[in-house]
Amino acid sequence: MAEQTPSARRFLATLRSGDAAEMRALLASDRWLREQVDEPWGYFDAPALVEASSRGDADMMRVLVEAGADVNARSGWEPGGSGVLDSERVELWVKEWCADGTPVMTEVFNDFRLRGLTVDAHAAANLGDLAMLRRLIDERPDCVNERGRDGASPLHMARTPAIVDVLVDSGADVDMRDIDHGATPAQWAIDEPAVCTRLIERGATPDIYVACALGDIAIADRVLADNPDALRSRSNYGPHMDGRPPGGHMYIYRMGVGMRPLPFASTRSHDEFVEELLERASPAEQLIYAAWTGDRARTMALVDANPGLVASLATDESRAISDAAWNNNCEGVALMLEVGFPVDARGDDSGTPLDRAAVRGYADIVEVLLGHTPSLEVTNDFGGTPLGGAIWGAANFRDPNGNYARTVDLLAAVEANLNRREDDGQTHLDRAVASDRDDVAQALQRHGGLRSSELPGRPLG
Repeated sequence: MAEQTPSARRFLATLRSGDAAEMRALLASDRWLREQVDEPWGYFDAPALVEASSRGDADMMRVLVEAGADVNARSGWEPGGSGVLDSERVELWVKEWCADGTPVMTEVFNDFRLRGLTVDAHAAANLGDLAMLRRLIDERPDCVNERGRDGASPLHMARTPAIVDVLVDSGADVDMRDIDHGATPAQWAIDEPAVCTRLIERGATPDIYVACALGDIAIADRVLADNPDALRSRSNYGPHMDGRPPGGHMYIYRMGVGMRPLPFASTRSHDEFVEELLERASPAEQLIYAAWTGDRARTMALVDANPGLVASLATDESRAISDAAWNNNCEGVALMLEVGFPVDARGDDSGTPLDRAAVRGYADIVEVLLGHTPSLEVTNDFGGTPLGGAIWGAANFRDPNGNYARTVDLLAAVEANLNRREDDGQTHLDRAVASDRDDVAQALQRHGGLRSSELPGRPLG
């Protein structure tokens, strides 16, 4: 593949560094790169211009276009490709909105339009351009339910309540689910209260997370009447979903994996709503909420009032400690451990809290968990131990909030089988070296980590 050549690697590194001057010099000196500028270099088979737009990098976009990049190029993502106007970084294109909702476009947008940039119904909805959207609908009424980015409709992209009205009045399906994330327009708009509210007003089906986002107890009661167990949902599991979408439900990108309704509601400052919703929750969900939010007094009061509550938690309830670890909730993990949540409760991918924290590099949580004697050998669905998960995470997940070197330091210090070979003959140190994680490799070596070639038996390769 082109990405494996030295020129390609330099191109990608420059693209992601945001160094527009370096990119200009690179493209000026390399004809082959100029000829390949529209190839699927980026994530999700995106051309460089689309990837730059996803980061809101206007300077990089100008350089790429000046070098010949196609302003209408789209990613090759199978559920539905993205173009530059599908970017959620709408500030690239819109300077401000007038009182009547008309967008004032940026110089970048005007320049790209002169270069032939096409605005479709999805883009018009994303930009909040009512006049353009109406023209497009007049020309082709069926565009209101066409699939675009991620297999979403224009209604998924609606920037304002007025855009919602135009689309719904023109026949848009208010409950259409996108292909990649299996989410409705209201679920996509979970972080946009005005848009989400208008969608519900126009007939969209709400779920418990929509009720929590809006702080609307009437909607919550309506949802609970239809689905009494809705408060036991997680962002990636529950009645708000329709099957298992290939890209994971949109909620995991909006609020994180494993987020439950009550803790989510607490992030929206709807204090009165939360208290009303807690009255409708089981003692188990009340306990999870209290511990997750670090409310020690409420947590202890619930435990005292309900002897045996923690021991009686179902597996989909006790797993909250694993979800808290994944979400970097150190206070929540510590409080759950204090009241007796199982230290090896399984979460997503059958990962224990230690595994989940290790994959993200959350060293503070790893340190807390190690004080409660978790299993170091239990494996997740991929056969990885917590230490293996940390090394995989350092190479692949690369959480910017993680400290993988310290995480590996903590785990390697207590690892009983630091130099065991995996099925392919590699050791933990082999994997760290191969991923160019010198910090992780050094942490392993401090505790006696070896390359496979340094061990007795079959050498790697």
